[in-house]
Amino acid sequence: MASTNHSVERAIRLLRHLADAPGPVRFTELQIATGIPKGTLHGLLTSLEAADFVHHSPRGYEIGTGAFEVGTAVRAPTSLRAAASPLLDDLFTSHGEACHFGLLSQGDVIYLDVRESVHALRFTQRTGARKPAYSTALGKAMLALQTDAEIAATYPPQLPRLTANTIPTRAGLLECVKQIRDDGYATESEESTPGVCCIGVAGILGSLIYGLSITVPVQRAQVEDLPLFLPSLTTTISRLNSSLTTREWFTPGSLAKSARNLATSW
Repeated sequence: MASTNHSVERAIRLLRHLADAPGPVRFTELQIATGIPKGTLHGLLTSLEAADFVHHSPRGYEIGTGAFEVGTAVRAPTSLRAAASPLLDDLFTSHGEACHFGLLSQGDVIYLDVRESVHALRFTQRTGARKPAYSTALGKAMLALQTDAEIAATYPPQLPRLTANTIPTRAGLLECVKQIRDDGYATESEESTPGVCCIGVAGILGSLIYGLSITVPVQRAQVEDLPLFLPSLTTTISRLNSSLTTREWFTPGSLAKSARNLATSW
């Protein structure tokens, strides 16, 4: 493995924590959450604030507009979202539930585009959010397009749990993935977020793995109801596959490389 710069790693860890936070985070909370020494953390925040990557207010620290400007300059998500956006619109129009479009990167799902449910009771991941792929239907559908060896190399034997329903072991994940390959889709019930169930499908071009999902609160649907969404999801992922392969900008190597760059920036 190539050596990396420790200060850069810490800055990225800090930015990702701020990006995932629901609001401003105070210095003490940041220090506890990231484990970065206080003096080092203060220096990082000062530098990031000067570059407008971090904004500081009396309420705490949050992501600044500089991070937004850099993130939106990455070409891969712009191209991928351009292909997926009208299809995501159609999927959303058909069902009115939350729809997500994501990319698999280093064992995580990165949410590139979302559509919020029309219902008052709803849950939607924010664009740019990242979650362990083994905890979501979207992520598991994408993992099923990898080999068992690739999955085993990505995760430790014991998997950190997001909820009581999260798959707890790599062995359990591999068993789950076998079934997903047979079924052609993945589901999850409160494995990543309490009160939410989800169904997902995935596609692959070159080394790029992407997917679509529909998420529903358990008050409106149980996991056994989710296959009702499968025909729409299957049609949409097929249309997306066709769109990606016929676009002039698409080359598997270059797009996958840009997508990996995106993964490290979000």
